[in-house]
Amino acid sequence: MCVACVSPKRVALKSPFALTYGGATIPANGVAVGVEYGSGLAGQELERAAILNLNLGIGVLDRVTVSAAAYGGTESGDPSGVLWRAKVRLEEWFGPRSSVGVHVGVATTDRQDLPAQDERLRSIDVAVPAEFMLSDPTERGQRSLYVGPRVMRETYRDELDRRQDLLTTYAGVLGGAHLRYGVLHLFAEATLLYVPKSSLHGVTFGGRLTVMPMVGALLRIGTEHKWQRR
Repeated sequence: MCVACVSPKRVALKSPFALTYGGATIPANGVAVGVEYGSGLAGQELERAAILNLNLGIGVLDRVTVSAAAYGGTESGDPSGVLWRAKVRLEEWFGPRSSVGVHVGVATTDRQDLPAQDERLRSIDVAVPAEFMLSDPTERGQRSLYVGPRVMRETYRDELDRRQDLLTTYAGVLGGAHLRYGVLHLFAEATLLYVPKSSLHGVTFGGRLTVMPMVGALLRIGTEHKWQRR
């Protein structure tokens, strides 16, 4: 006799709008560990979701940073995902106290709990943040702001019903603040984007402007980017 029969339940997969960490490399040479909390989009319904991730990264020659993160939602049963990020720092295109970087991120997650769900998600995120130092680079505490365009391509595959697959592009602009004191780096970042319309089982979702905020902290072990004094 079945005392408690629980049917499998579908859980929407989450696509994160993770931190780009501005236009500079963190660290310039060395490693960094961090935590982030903020918003993403969930499932073909494109609903807002809370996302938490833990990451580990390295920086080389004050030019390239690469990091890997484990991320997931904050509700019970949310599947975990993997987020890979890389940034190449370009030049000081907007003056000696500026730094422009090209950020690329790839996130993947999946969940199979038959007969309710067999789904996979992959997103490719490209951004070009330009960061501007506001304080004296010789100070122990420093402040900077950054802004830039952002485009994300998401592929959501439903193996149980391929008619519900989702292939969509989000385009927008990001802005953020970067505070540093010693080896501690704090970030607050938000992406303003348009969410295209999507249909799931005959119901239409999306078709709106929205803001995706994210906050995070990094602890740096190694040298930092050398901002110009002028």
